[in-house]
Amino acid sequence: MTWKTILLVGAVALISSVATTIVRDALEEEELAEGALRASMASAVLNEAREYTVHLPESYSSDGARRYPVLYVLDGQSQAGHTAESAALMARIGAMPEVIVVGVSSMGGDARNRDYTPPDMRLDTDKAGGEMGSGDRFLAFLRDELIPVVERDYRTARPRMFAGWSRGGLFVTYSLLAAPALFDARFAHSPALWRENDLIVMQLDTFLASGGSDDGFLFLSLGEKENEKMRDAFAHAIEMLERRAPTNLRWRSAMTRNGVHETNARLATPIGLCGLFAQGSEPGAPSCPGATSTAHY
Repeated sequence: MTWKTILLVGAVALISSVATTIVRDALEEEELAEGALRASMASAVLNEAREYTVHLPESYSSDGARRYPVLYVLDGQSQAGHTAESAALMARIGAMPEVIVVGVSSMGGDARNRDYTPPDMRLDTDKAGGEMGSGDRFLAFLRDELIPVVERDYRTARPRMFAGWSRGGLFVTYSLLAAPALFDARFAHSPALWRENDLIVMQLDTFLASGGSDDGFLFLSLGEKENEKMRDAFAHAIEMLERRAPTNLRWRSAMTRNGVHETNARLATPIGLCGLFAQGSEPGAPSCPGATSTAHY
């Protein structure tokens, strides 16, 4: 075991300890990390003001020529802080480069469901004639408004990454189907793949079979103590990817030990980032520890 792997194991253990001892409502607003910036913009696409936060890496102010990959995180008010902390810790030990983390705050409640639900799915699966999702509009907001503003205002570089939890993880998966080239890597934590009888999994199957995927990275994670319908849909997605994923799509799945719905994103984030950046392709590169995890490249 290399020293980098030892450090990475320690980092993941530290993050896991925090996640499992501070179980709380996963949508509760976190305190902003030191140095994080709040911003808002008027969205013409959504016809409303939208807030976001920007977590800059430690070297951003001291290295004015350097450009950084960007990770966009849905439910930014609760998910961006721990994501930025995990990324910063892993960057310090050399497991990944420093990155900019942009937290895309949700509007909460019905507006969150509206934004994160694909347009061919109902907001409420218990209502046969219920309202359909507006994920296509929210994706247009990201593509046409938020990302151009971030790339104008900050020194960004590829890869451009995207992370979401729960219904946000469903939306991250939908984004692969609707705009495959928009992001280079996607992290879907505890994704609600079960909705509409695993419809998104079947759509992904068709999409991959048609050769629609660009080069990219996909990470799916689930807590081992999540409910049965989540586990069944997750298993369906893994089986489909094992059978259908093209060689140009690198993917990884992880089931976090003792993870529940509220803690899985925090537990799985360092594993997913490791899977993207520390693949063991170079001598001394750390392997990815933690979880019951299998890489597929």
